[in-house]
Amino acid sequence: MAFGQNEEIKDLTQLFKERKFQEVIDVLSSEDEKRELSLDELFYLTKSYGRTGQYSNGLIYAEKMKNICLAQKDTTNLVRALNLKAENVIDLGRYEVGVKFCKEASTVFRPQDSLEYQKLCFKWGMMLYHTEQYKEAYEVYNKITHKPYRKLTLFTNNYALTLMGIEKWNEAIKYLKESVSTDINSDKNISINLSNMAHVYMNLKQWKQAEIHLDSAVRSLKSDNNLTARKAIYKNYFELFKKQNKIDKAMFTLDEIEKINQDIFNQKVNEKIQALESANNSKVSLTKKVKVIDDQLQVSQRQTLWGAVISLLLIIGLLTTLFIYKYRNIMAAHENVLVEQKLLRSQMTPHFIFNSLSVLQGMILNKEDRKAVSYLSKFSKLLRLILENSREKLVRLEDELNAVQHYADLQNMRSQNQFIYTLTFKNKLPSQNILIPPMLIQPFVENAIEHGFKKNFANAKIDVDILFKDDQLTCIISDNGIGVDADSNKTNNKKKSLATKITSERLKIISREFKMESGVHVQDRKIFNEKGTLVTLKLPYKIDKDA
Repeated sequence: MAFGQNEEIKDLTQLFKERKFQEVIDVLSSEDEKRELSLDELFYLTKSYGRTGQYSNGLIYAEKMKNICLAQKDTTNLVRALNLKAENVIDLGRYEVGVKFCKEASTVFRPQDSLEYQKLCFKWGMMLYHTEQYKEAYEVYNKITHKPYRKLTLFTNNYALTLMGIEKWNEAIKYLKESVSTDINSDKNISINLSNMAHVYMNLKQWKQAEIHLDSAVRSLKSDNNLTARKAIYKNYFELFKKQNKIDKAMFTLDEIEKINQDIFNQKVNEKIQALESANNSKVSLTKKVKVIDDQLQVSQRQTLWGAVISLLLIIGLLTTLFIYKYRNIMAAHENVLVEQKLLRSQMTPHFIFNSLSVLQGMILNKEDRKAVSYLSKFSKLLRLILENSREKLVRLEDELNAVQHYADLQNMRSQNQFIYTLTFKNKLPSQNILIPPMLIQPFVENAIEHGFKKNFANAKIDVDILFKDDQLTCIISDNGIGVDADSNKTNNKKKSLATKITSERLKIISREFKMESGVHVQDRKIFNEKGTLVTLKLPYKIDKDA
């Protein structure tokens, strides 16, 4: 097929309109191996990667399209490429990088590129919002003047959030109402918008209106499985009752939030329990089969035909070997489930949740509203990442490092001892699609924060280095704290050793499954004439070739 001609581009356009994005990717990926794709083909390929959630690939091809446009001095297609890159950057959650990119890219657009520039403003404004630059986000959103764009739910939703950020409550209500009236196809979005309206009414001290909208938000959640949206609504309930000094109702909402947290936790645990029950049922079935064979053996022993006896003995030997093999697999699966349950509980303990809520409550009582909003945003992102990652057997290395970053940010907000957290890639990774088991790195960062730095510890620092060498992926976590040998507190040592023990158990199981060397090694840096603790994690990994 001779791609690049009008008929073929028309076919790609039709496939894209029919939302057959994977077909577009399959066709153009195979062609990309044979020849240089045209700019239109690169556009459809990049868009399709974004629509299928393959944002890293989308970013690669957006950058490729941009470079070709610069080389050819094709400004018309260049602005399209810049918008594509901004889309993938925001979908990857790289907000600070995205803000800088959009600011630099905005200088390229010409007057005739007005509509493309306003498309860029959608992404630019949201990335400014996520980095808490609300005033700047407001200014960028006001550059979107095209009336059809301003009527889009994407605009009204995000503009309302920005107005809330700069405390323009009455304007925020106006745009939230527009979103509710137009976004009739999404129960979740409606409930969140109603909850946001309640938040605005609270800031206007219109308590009755706030409660009415929260009640409506709950009713609009038709699916009981939408736990995240439900939790956000009950957090607003708590804030409302707290401001009204309705202590009993506030405590009730805290109980509801805890129930939702427990439901989220139970969903994860139930998956593990079901796997364990399945393994135990297989074990019982195998035991019954062996008993049947034993009964047959007793009957055969009364016979005088040695050939039949020898045959039965061979069968018993074969079944015994099969039983031992199955039994070992069952016990390995059982061990894996138990270790993962321990890990999940260590990540999502009620103690952690209540401590975080207490910190949030303190901020609210001290009327540190912006700080409370920021803390709540980071706290919810961390919980979401932990729960999403714990559901998967393997997660992208980038997602795991994002969870650690959110945890470090959260700890810096709640702690009087501020510390510097750095993440460094020592060399180039073989692929952007490296998959690792979830929640291996965070426990050691937590140990460094909780036990490595004394009160009023100056110049605290935690460095996380990712190294890939000789097909081995290594994560090195170092701090400049008191050192692992200096902490004489038995309780603390027990907690630290528990995290190390659980991680070591997981790594042993995963190493056998992956057939790859892994492990954890903890050292006091005094052996290097330095202060602090050094943790070396050899991580098992896979490369997702399908991404």
